Amino acid sequence: MRNLKVFFLIFSLLAFASIYAHKDRGEYPKSVKFIFDDKETLVLNYDDSRLGNICDEIISGKRKLTEAYVTYKTGEVVNVKFDGENCTSIDIMCKNKRVFVEKNILKKIKGIHFSTLTLSWSSDYDKAFSSSYFTISFDMGTERFYDEFPNVQLFFKKQVFSNAEVWKQISKNGRQGSKL
Repeated sequence: MRNLKVFFLIFSLLAFASIYAHKDRGEYPKSVKFIFDDKETLVLNYDDSRLGNICDEIISGKRKLTEAYVTYKTGEVVNVKFDGENCTSIDIMCKNKRVFVEKNILKKIKGIHFSTLTLSWSSDYDKAFSSSYFTISFDMGTERFYDEFPNVQLFFKKQVFSNAEVWKQISKNGRQGSKL
């Protein structure tokens, strides 16, 4: 009888845990502000049909980007700077707090698709900066693998950059990740 009670206790705990499984909250940007090398500034809402075309022009090199501000409705802002060709800084701000991506990672980031940039964190919190972790994710580059661009994920723990991964499509139904 004791074994049966232990079984039901364990079963109940597992069932309860699966009902309340943890999920992350994902946010697409509210708007994107582009500043180009010719000093032109363009602000687009995330649902603006021109966003994809502008991003394609940036990736192809037709337009030279010097800076981009990606704003989320929760208050976070991702700021990305370029020296004409390369990414020189990525920082995430919320009110008076700011976190940075390490320089050795920035050298490996080539061609950010701003139309895919998302921010995710624990759904237990209203804002990414309130959570113990958050992630920035975006497609990168010009080369497709099985019709998909590589996807970069930048991880932050306790408001400090912790890790970067890149995921590539390796088959129709498979992806492979590695450190960036």
